[in-house]
Amino acid sequence: MLSQKYGKLKRLGLHKTREGKGLWREVRRLRRRIYAKLRDYAQRLTHRLVRKAFRHRALVIIDDIIEESRRELLEMKLPSGLRKIYLAETRRFIKLFTTQLQWYGVPYRFERLPSTVCPICGHKLIQERGRVMVCTNCGFKTPRDKVPMYWALKAMPKAKVSPLDESPMPLS
Repeated sequence: MLSQKYGKLKRLGLHKTREGKGLWREVRRLRRRIYAKLRDYAQRLTHRLVRKAFRHRALVIIDDIIEESRRELLEMKLPSGLRKIYLAETRRFIKLFTTQLQWYGVPYRFERLPSTVCPICGHKLIQERGRVMVCTNCGFKTPRDKVPMYWALKAMPKAKVSPLDESPMPLS
């Protein structure tokens, strides 16, 4: 909102006034705080994930974002500043994550994990209300955000996935 207010002042040519300069300083201060919080959160999260993967001697599979997904994010009705933050912080998170995985010697690989293809039979999933994906062929049903998890479990050699199980666990 402060950025919009500053933009109005700039369009009117009043951004060089005392109020405009103060508003710009406040916008910059808030942006720095937001970026700092995001960086700290990403750092803590990557460290926790890598320690857990190291402790369990796990293979880490990272969903490889394709150009289509990036384009969908850009076409969403989000303010340009938020889109920039999402894309920049996602790239930063992946870079931090892979760097720490390499440092600790944890094996990882990038793999495309689709959310619209059934991990059981390979047919196209149909989206119902509430982002629930359903396969008309085999009856697989789960929230859209969990479908890639089933693909990741399927890609792991020791994992067993039950088609209707809501929380599959890898076998040790």
